[in-house]
Amino acid sequence: MDEKSKKEAFQLGQAVFIILVVMTIGEYWLGAIAVNWWAPIIAVALLKAYFVVRDYMHLPRLFAADEEE
Repeated sequence: MDEKSKKEAFQLGQAVFIILVVMTIGEYWLGAIAVNWWAPIIAVALLKAYFVVRDYMHLPRLFAADEEE
């Protein structure tokens, strides 16, 4: 992995982290203010789970072809 790819991956990771922080704060306040709004809270939680799986769990690497060394 070259230096440019590492920098781009790091920037993407930072952006996703900030998005997750903002969504978590919003989810908390939504749950604190509107307790009966369970559907939007679940939708936000599923969206956050998608970002975590996509960007932090590296599942696409499991299904990618083996890279040459």
